[in-house]
Amino acid sequence: MSKLRFRALALVSVAIFTLAACNSGTNEGSPTPASPTATATGTPAPTPTSTPSATATSTANATAAATTAPPTASQPPSDTAPPVAPVTILSPVDKDHALPPDYVPPGLAAIPPAYLAPAFGGELRREAVDALALMLDDAAAAGHDIRARSAYRSYAEQERTFNYWVNALGYDEAICVSAMAGHSEHQLGTTADLTSPQVGWDLLESFGETAGGQWLAANAHDYGFALSYPAGAEDVTGYCYEPWHFRYIGEAEAQAWKASGLTLNQYLLQP
Repeated sequence: MSKLRFRALALVSVAIFTLAACNSGTNEGSPTPASPTATATGTPAPTPTSTPSATATSTANATAAATTAPPTASQPPSDTAPPVAPVTILSPVDKDHALPPDYVPPGLAAIPPAYLAPAFGGELRREAVDALALMLDDAAAAGHDIRARSAYRSYAEQERTFNYWVNALGYDEAICVSAMAGHSEHQLGTTADLTSPQVGWDLLESFGETAGGQWLAANAHDYGFALSYPAGAEDVTGYCYEPWHFRYIGEAEAQAWKASGLTLNQYLLQP
């Protein structure tokens, strides 16, 4: 073989060897990751990972948020949630407006025995007790023996009362003469059922025809009390006529209510 041909073959061999060596690396010159090695404790060392793409990061964050976010119920109410109105002596309480089951009026005080029907007891808010005593004293001075038969009732007690009337009368009639739990003005601690010996200390419609019942209808507002369920207003109040059921709302409000000609729930729902 000539020297020139030998030299050409040698150059070709060198070129092939160099090309093979260049193609043996990874793309972009990155080294191939080594397999995990053991640490001194025998726990495999973590294998380095590449930086995730923007899409992968977004997906991972969304997944994490979905799995770690607390339940909606445990989050505080939003700023747009309607506020819970505080309960006052002027709060409307009827078939459409209820009190919380755990509501207990502040300042409850026992009604003195002299103002209670025989064998009955009861409590009202202190201001209502004072107004009731004054009213019944003036009624006695006018010749009328009027006393309270029932007053404050808790949510649980009203629930038992309503269920009693459902069992006794059936639901359709019970809903006219008794309130469902939470919908009774008695839970406010400002409402008393009044009676007299003329009706056997009972709660009867005929009480409204007695001299004492008529005195109350004409004068109770001057002491801060309003008759909640007048005759002929069943379609408005949702309840049958109860000439014994009086709710304390304060003297000024009671006098304004009397002058308005409205039922009590209509008056309290005015804007």
